[in-house]
Amino acid sequence: MATRQEIEAKLAAIDQKKADALKALQLKRAKLKAKLAQLDRPTKSARRLDARRKILLGAFVLEQLERTGSSTQALTFEGKRFFDWLVRPNDRTVFGTFTDDASSTSSSARPEIPSSAPRIATTETPLNVPFADKDRAKALGAQWHADQKLWVVPAGRDLTPFSTWLGSSA
Repeated sequence: MATRQEIEAKLAAIDQKKADALKALQLKRAKLKAKLAQLDRPTKSARRLDARRKILLGAFVLEQLERTGSSTQALTFEGKRFFDWLVRPNDRTVFGTFTDDASSTSSSARPEIPSSAPRIATTETPLNVPFADKDRAKALGAQWHADQKLWVVPAGRDLTPFSTWLGSSA
């Protein structure tokens, strides 16, 4: 017959196995939840496509504001909130000259589009970026294709900030 100590030792071993199994199941559950959350997140290409759509929509809205002679300051509260959502702070440089020109135009029937209006890239546009300027190009939104050893402006971006590197490849 088993002694009291042997039975208690067996019970402790069972409790230890139970605790280890529970930890393993909790770890497995946490990993599965992380995978599920990753599946719910939009892919990188979907996020890029949304950003491109937003930029193109922003360019269209700003062009329409300019053509009607309206400024962004004249928008209603909801319009300003929409404009702020549409043009994020890091996109403001892209549209900066466009909005400045729109706010400075008179309210004529149809003002001419200034030459500083953004030129939006429809496809990836190659750039001639010297190594010394690579950080500046990257900060402006250019992308490096290591396989081609080439800097490009992604489609949907304004080419104006990259004019120094466009050269004959534009």
